[in-house]
Amino acid sequence: MQIVYTVFILLLVSFGAVVMSLEILSSNLMSPYFGGSIYIWGSIISSFMVHFSVGYVAGGYLSRRFPRISVLAAFLVGCSLWVLMIPFIYQPVCEFVSENIIDVRLGSLIAMNLIFFVPISIMAMVSPYIIGITAAWQRQSGFTAGMVLFISTVGSFAGTNITAFYLISLFPVSRIIMGLGMICLAVSLIVLLLRIDRRIKIPDANDCA
Repeated sequence: MQIVYTVFILLLVSFGAVVMSLEILSSNLMSPYFGGSIYIWGSIISSFMVHFSVGYVAGGYLSRRFPRISVLAAFLVGCSLWVLMIPFIYQPVCEFVSENIIDVRLGSLIAMNLIFFVPISIMAMVSPYIIGITAAWQRQSGFTAGMVLFISTVGSFAGTNITAFYLISLFPVSRIIMGLGMICLAVSLIVLLLRIDRRIKIPDANDCA
């Protein structure tokens, strides 16, 4: 049981940290093409809120439809590969959007969603997915939800401050994003290789209904 909780904490902390790190870094990706005004931060924050909302709904639904942590890990592998592609795709995407859409508000909003919708939505699935699986397993939904959100928020706090205070001043943004992608991929593969679905009794979707 200890390994199960360790894996859950690893997922929550790592992806909670990476989400907020990417949110901070996205301003550096957008500013050369759309400027650094309040419009850019409005686009960043509103885009991430939409991505979070989609991920929360998807994670909650899938945790009941496919109550296996390996399914979540498979999604996260795909998410990690997308993050690794961001340093290579953001320039052509931003250039195309900025050249064809004059309004920086609309342009930055479109560019943000083209680049970040898929990975951030998948990362946002982590908390509700773990809440759904753990609540069905332990029958303590209130306490489970509180602890999951607490741990994820600790990761987000760490990711925000480490990125803003240290990483940006030490490394190029593209290199930081590549590092984040490799961390995500490593964590996802570790979870898959551990095969913790066999270590706990996670009910089938029919049992959860």
